[in-house]
Amino acid sequence: MKILLASDSYSFTTSGVSNVVITLADGLRRQGHDVKVLTLADGRNTYQDGDDFYIRSYPTFLSPEIRFTLSRTDPILEEIVRWKPDLIHLHTEGSIARMVHTIASRTKTPVIMTAHTDYAYYVFGRFESARPVYALMKTLGKKVYKNVAEVTVPSDKARSFPQLQPAADRIVLVPNGIKLEQYQKPVSAQEKAAMFERYGLKDNGCTLVMITRVSREKNIMEILKYMPTLLKELPKAQLMIVGDGPDRKRLEKFCRTGELMEHVVFAGRIPADEVYRYYAMGDVFVSASVFEVHSMSYLEAMSCGLPLVCREDDSLKGVLEDGENGFIYRTESEFVHSIARIVNDRALRETMRTNARKKAEAFSEQRFVDHMLEQYEKVAKEREDMR
Repeated sequence: MKILLASDSYSFTTSGVSNVVITLADGLRRQGHDVKVLTLADGRNTYQDGDDFYIRSYPTFLSPEIRFTLSRTDPILEEIVRWKPDLIHLHTEGSIARMVHTIASRTKTPVIMTAHTDYAYYVFGRFESARPVYALMKTLGKKVYKNVAEVTVPSDKARSFPQLQPAADRIVLVPNGIKLEQYQKPVSAQEKAAMFERYGLKDNGCTLVMITRVSREKNIMEILKYMPTLLKELPKAQLMIVGDGPDRKRLEKFCRTGELMEHVVFAGRIPADEVYRYYAMGDVFVSASVFEVHSMSYLEAMSCGLPLVCREDDSLKGVLEDGENGFIYRTESEFVHSIARIVNDRALRETMRTNARKKAEAFSEQRFVDHMLEQYEKVAKEREDMR
């Protein structure tokens, strides 16, 4: 098939969405499909790199790492129009979407769209369920998904998003997948020791790892507030936060004020091909986020054999089996107790590590790509039958 993948996030962005698009592009190409990617450039010049098309873009005012384009058309798009894809898979409601619908209109190509984000929560936070917010998001969704043949969601949680209600009859569940081998690379004892030394930490069997965008919606502050109580139970506990974002300065200030800096390390943004080394440092993966739809970090951590300790959320269904590959917590005491059980009970920890790896196999790149390809072929055939 000739497949166009389109996203505001791709090779220049470290995010769950970019990982999904990269995984799909690589997996489909390995199967012999003709795949092109339309995305935003990390600057003000449009260019083409093989089958990847980068459109000039600009940083947003509030979050410079999030970019947008004002363009709806561009001369470089003519090659895509002439190529005439069999199907377009859109991974954004952002500015690239306008270009996609222009291409689809000109080529009469069906569009599949994946809903990756809970925009009501992202924009309005705890007011997401307010009646005016729900009505607004539903109205916007009616416009956004109007010309989309099918909407895929990575978890059942997404089915309840207000913006998806106008497309409820076109929703299909397709869980995300990852390249397991990318995270299951061996890390030698010497390499691991060097990593701990680099960050001034000790390999003491009590290292919590969090790999995330450092922003308010990820609720990182909750775990920092739990650290003093955890340290009373486990004085050796240490937390490594890997990633960057607009909330980092606020969180670092909190750690300095609360005298947590010797127990908490902010590693900052790291190259994607180095992420597995940071998982290898951890004994437990932690998250307090209720913003996730189907977190790639959870899947990555499991593939590395890390037990998960995460705040209760519908996105965990089918991923975190409470008591099997980690624990779900609701309160501070449950969080602390969960960490202590994993750290202090070696047999439990090893069982959870084994279960985590087994669970991760259900989210392999192969399964993900095959499942998505089924949807591509179905939608393309339906469009062909209509002609």
